[in-house]
Amino acid sequence: MKLSHTDSIINLNAPLAWTTANPEEQKMLQNLQGNILKSHGRKFTANIFFRLGEDIAQSRRLLRELANYHISDAHRQLLDTEKFKQTGDGGGAFCHLALSYKGYAALDLLDAAPQDDDFVKGMQHADSIKALHDPDLCCWETEFQKEFHGLLLVADESEYDVLKLSRDVFVPLLEKSGCSIHIIQNGKAIHNQAGNGIEHFGYVDGRSQPLMLWEDINSESMSSGISRWDPAFPLATALVEDPGVCDGLSFGSYFIFRKLEQNVQDFKRREQEVADLLGFKDEERELAGAMLVGRFEDGTPATLSDEAKGQKPPNNFSYKGDDGTRCPFHAHIRKTNPRGTGGFEDEADERLHLMARRGIPFEEIERRVHPDNLPESTSLAEFEHKVAPLLPTGGLGLLFMAYNNS
Repeated sequence: MKLSHTDSIINLNAPLAWTTANPEEQKMLQNLQGNILKSHGRKFTANIFFRLGEDIAQSRRLLRELANYHISDAHRQLLDTEKFKQTGDGGGAFCHLALSYKGYAALDLLDAAPQDDDFVKGMQHADSIKALHDPDLCCWETEFQKEFHGLLLVADESEYDVLKLSRDVFVPLLEKSGCSIHIIQNGKAIHNQAGNGIEHFGYVDGRSQPLMLWEDINSESMSSGISRWDPAFPLATALVEDPGVCDGLSFGSYFIFRKLEQNVQDFKRREQEVADLLGFKDEERELAGAMLVGRFEDGTPATLSDEAKGQKPPNNFSYKGDDGTRCPFHAHIRKTNPRGTGGFEDEADERLHLMARRGIPFEEIERRVHPDNLPESTSLAEFEHKVAPLLPTGGLGLLFMAYNNS
């Protein structure tokens, strides 16, 4: 019997309390891969893009071996996270597998494949490129122009351990099973002095996430409050029933991977140009960047303050009463999450666009200076002289990853 979204054994229309989960919910978590409901939290990743071989039976054996011995399920990940909070001991290696529609085809499992039209077409399809306003496929990095069947995400706390795992364990396992490796894209988390994750422009990243576990929601309520912005989201934000099983306990998610290069020098230059246009002087110039992003570099929301507060980045805020003079409508975080003030949809519909983001920065050139250690600039001329030569114009950026229900 195929269960519908409304009569599934698992209530997808609400968050889940995993520490008090009933037997069915525990089984669902054990069937589900980690990183979907909560980030794996490791600092280094190897994203191994591969193509399956022609021997279908051999490829299926590979998937069984990965599932039985290597893939990290959601329940195990949550137990490891709780142990880390209590003891400081890391959970060790993390492994996650994503298949493309063509990967299902290579396994002769199209009857079990999700049928979302965009998933079937893939991101390299002309319709997808047009819809996303991407460059033509011929302009993509050469390795990413190739047809992929799968992505194996390997993560751990040290760069050495990730390198060793990918080189000595997973690449040989894939190749022994007839796979060809197209590219290994490495990720490397960056943190500011307060220990918060940042991206290459220097801003705290990933602070506002849809929370699908009651334990995370309660923690946010206790630490920062949720009276102005409710971070609670239903499991249906990311989960999709497995069409190949349909037992009400087996789910997956649509996974998005986009490699986004950042021109740090040009962005920081634009901050200085905006500061000049607005007549900002001295320390006030930092506000120019906050008006572009919506937060100061330390994560302080521009709608709450006109200066960085140097504390845990708040997330309990809305834009109600802010006509754009504090946080402009064009600011990055206000565009992506208007918090009820977008003007085109009601707040409930706005929330449907939010994604469980699991991205990580990448560096293919070594930064000369950490974002926290850049010299201050009191003018555009001073920036060009003191700061611009220290900033990269490419070769690094964000590996944007997210999970969605469509």
